[in-house]
Amino acid sequence: MANQLDYILQQFVLNIDGVGKAGTGETCKPPKITKAVETYRGGGMIAPRQHALGYKEFEFDCELTSIDPQVIGQSGMLVSKDLSFSVMAYLDGDNNASHTCYVYMRGEVIENDFGSWEAGKKTKMSLKIALAACSMTIDGTEVFSIDIQNGVNRFNGRDVAAIISAAIGA
Repeated sequence: MANQLDYILQQFVLNIDGVGKAGTGETCKPPKITKAVETYRGGGMIAPRQHALGYKEFEFDCELTSIDPQVIGQSGMLVSKDLSFSVMAYLDGDNNASHTCYVYMRGEVIENDFGSWEAGKKTKMSLKIALAACSMTIDGTEVFSIDIQNGVNRFNGRDVAAIISAAIGA
């Protein structure tokens, strides 16, 4: 059986604080999930190994092709730290495969870069968002959900946070 291409990104739309940015949301970079690790070598071990102790901070980056006052207004110091950001994507593949992908994020705008301006040229405005929560759902099935403030940590249906809470009696 030949390998099949599947889950190939074809299109997406960005939403910022509930406002759709179709046509202006040009690129986005969903958060990396990077484990925070410590190197450990105890007595009797022949070599050190890395051990995961949680995650590094999550960030979301996106570029818009507009100087959007609604988005700029989210950059203030005392603006909510719980702004919602989402990406709806269409994925396809061989044999007429068709998939939906939804990435939901909650956080705070920490950088707003207005880019270089040149008359008659497309200008890009870049945002960097520090996230407190992020999740991904493909075809209605949750792939992962992490919510730092509320202690949520699920991957493919496995509730890691519940396992840890049970172990420490929380």
